[in-house]
Amino acid sequence: MSVEPERAEASPAAEHVAEAMIKLWQQAHADVAPTVSEEQMRVLLALGSEPTEPDRIAGDLCVSHSWAARLLGRLEQGTLVRRLPSGEFSLTGAGKCVLEATRQRRRQLLEQTLVTAAPTDRPVLRDTLDQLYGVVSPLARVPRSRSPL
Repeated sequence: MSVEPERAEASPAAEHVAEAMIKLWQQAHADVAPTVSEEQMRVLLALGSEPTEPDRIAGDLCVSHSWAARLLGRLEQGTLVRRLPSGEFSLTGAGKCVLEATRQRRRQLLEQTLVTAAPTDRPVLRDTLDQLYGVVSPLARVPRSRSPL
């Protein structure tokens, strides 16, 4: 059985783009909040704009309840999250600022990258990124397996 040429070429290209985007996110994170670990940043992202129970954070991140509680405790000590009387956690103003500043820095880095493209290619790249987001974003909601395979 033969593989379609588009599929054979798209997979390495998509993987390279994904790796580059991860590096861009990591650079933005390092520039804005170097003292916040990657795991803590994932908790901040998982909290989003709604108060959330620790069990849901653990499930969203596929970590144990105790590990999520430990991360939330560190973030609470760092005043990036607060525990509500209901037992849920929410972002503080500082936590929201860290996330927004990281997103802004990431946008700056991405714009700096896109500026290096030929002016006629920029709209095509932006459209391609929008289309890729539309295809990939629903996949981000699929629960991941705890298996390393």
